[in-house]
Formats: sequence, structure tokens, C-alpha cells
Amino acid sequence: MGTLVLSFLVTIVIVFGGMFFAFKKFSSGKKPFSSGFYWLTSIILTPCIYIGVIFVWLSVSSSYEKKPFDADRWAADRHTRYEYVDDLIDNNKIQGLTSSEVVSMLGEADQVDDTAMVYYIGYCPKHFFNMDPDWLVGNLSDGKVSNVYVRE
Repeated sequence: MGTLVLSFLVTIVIVFGGMFFAFKKFSSGKKPFSSGFYWLTSIILTPCIYIGVIFVWLSVSSSYEKKPFDADRWAADRHTRYEYVDDLIDNNKIQGLTSSEVVSMLGEADQVDDTAMVYYIGYCPKHFFNMDPDWLVGNLSDGKVSNVYVRE
């Protein structure tokens, strides 16, 4: 909470200071603090700029590179597997495979039973404030993967 208040106060100082210098430059002879236009513009711009900066920050921080599946990289770093999941799901790379074929492709699953194979894929940045890891789940039917999805 303190960070939000502090960042909003910094935004207020920047907007009001910027408007002060802009008003002094373009309105010669008038004092900015005695102008209703200065106050109205500054008060309206402050939350707009603050919300805009937060939106841009959230957009940038929740993006990540989606990569084609690479078995070596998949095995090397368990915490960035989410980068390869879209390729696996969208291109049906494991759908229809037997459980042994999936193991040879992805390695040993973190959880296995007769109905599903579950793989840890890390904390995907697209879920901002994500507190739980994501999992790739392959549902099994008659020993083959019938459905693949990400459990968040």
C-alpha cells in the first residue's frame, strides 16, 4: 500500500511541476497557482497519467516470448516451460500420443495416474500477481492423451 501512495505522490509532483513550467512558459504574465485552468488540468491529468503508467507497466511485465517446443530446453529449465506450452497445445504435439511417448518427449511427469499426466511449467507472467505455479495437464483416455490444457 505504501508503494502505491508513494508512486501516486511522485506522479502528483511530476504532473503539477510539469504543468507549472508549461503554464509559465506559454502564459506569460499569469501566475499558475491563481489560474483555474492550471488546477483543473493538473487534477484531471494526474490520475489519467498514473493509471496509464500502471497499465503500460502491467502490459510490459506480463508479456513473455512464446517459443517453439525444444525438448532440451524443456528438460533444462523447469521454471520457464510455460514458454513452450502454447506450441505444444496449439499444434497438438502431444495429443493422441501414448503415455510412454509423452514421457520420451517431455520426461517424467510430476504427477501421474490412470487419467492424467501433469507437468510443472513454472509461474507464467501472463497471470499478473500469480501466486501459484501453472501445470500442463494431459488427460488420458485408453492410454492416450485425449485433451491437453494448462491448469492455472
